[in-house]
Amino acid sequence: MKQSEWKDRDIEDLVRKLPQIKDDRTPQSIYAKMERKNKKTFIAFNRFIPTVAALAAIFIMVMLAPTVLNQFNENSMEKSEMKSTESSDGDSATNTAQDSLAKSDDKSEMIHDTDKNQMTADKDHSELSMAETEKDLQPTTAERLSLYEEDLEGQDYYSYGLVSPEAVPVPISIVDRPADGEEGWLTRHEEIAGELPEGEWGMEDFLPLKGKFTLGENKVIFTLDPEHSYSGASAVEYAFYHSLLYSFQHKGLNEVVLQEQDGSVPEFSSTGEFSKIDLNEDVHTAYYLYSPNGRERFLVPDNINRGNVKESIQAMKSSETGLFQSVIPKNINISVTESDEYLTINFLNELDIETLDNETAMEMIEGILLTSKSSGYERVQFENIKQESWNGFKFNEPIETPISPNKKTFEN
Repeated sequence: MKQSEWKDRDIEDLVRKLPQIKDDRTPQSIYAKMERKNKKTFIAFNRFIPTVAALAAIFIMVMLAPTVLNQFNENSMEKSEMKSTESSDGDSATNTAQDSLAKSDDKSEMIHDTDKNQMTADKDHSELSMAETEKDLQPTTAERLSLYEEDLEGQDYYSYGLVSPEAVPVPISIVDRPADGEEGWLTRHEEIAGELPEGEWGMEDFLPLKGKFTLGENKVIFTLDPEHSYSGASAVEYAFYHSLLYSFQHKGLNEVVLQEQDGSVPEFSSTGEFSKIDLNEDVHTAYYLYSPNGRERFLVPDNINRGNVKESIQAMKSSETGLFQSVIPKNINISVTESDEYLTINFLNELDIETLDNETAMEMIEGILLTSKSSGYERVQFENIKQESWNGFKFNEPIETPISPNKKTFEN
């Protein structure tokens, strides 16, 4: 093989003599040029599409033209035949037209009657809807929690002291048929005690109490069963005491007398001798809201003797236990004035009850009434309330305090 006569040095010299290749363009300019080229290609392609679509549309129209013309001719022939038939049957058509006109008049009359009936129905429906709307727009009020004189309507009531799982005694009132005589009333009292749905109301199974009730002169005598379990922890004795108190507190009796089977005075571990309960004592206690299960709502006293009604109502603003809730909103301030006839509650700033939740307003009014009753007041005058009446309460005159707290109903 013939060896090349070129030497490496000669090749290097020739390469050095070659002109230098330089490109002064920046990468950005090269990229922009490529973008412009692609854009032109895309525009050309878009212009081509409408042309193809137009040609396709022309092709379809040419293909469908014979079919459309044939259909048009057939329709024209059918119209001509119908016209000829109508001319030959002129008399028959006239009679038919008259019959049709008569039927049309009858149909128009029926439609008129139907429209008239429909208009009447629509009017009645409209009036009913307006009445329902007005009823819906009327402000709703919360149901009263306590028992009032007008709730009886010739019936009698029975009071009880229930006990919650937290050992809180809760007074309730049951409206029932009148009993025959005092002995009959006491018998009925114990019958209802055994039927109360304590568990449904969030309470313990505490009633009826283990013992026997008899009536004395203006008093109730309770003879304890030997196996009773009311002595021991102070909370149990507290609940037992107030269960008896709440059961007979507002029935015109003076006291509840306790005794053992042999007639002796019972003795309890925490309280010692426990002989009787005074039912007419002014206890000056404050009422609060209590909900044992988050559903039922009760107004209950804290059973702390404040000494007078002013201190009791002042105490209602805040509770000393986490179990109870105050029924007086924090932004509401009141003053209390006592007299021989009634207690006066004056709101320092005018109270618009409609600005409060219905349940909140009801609990506040009834809580104040019950607190006043615990200090011996039978009537309360509210002042500086915007509304003259609300939910049966007439604020322009003294209001009677409830007979008993927490009215409850059940099937018995």
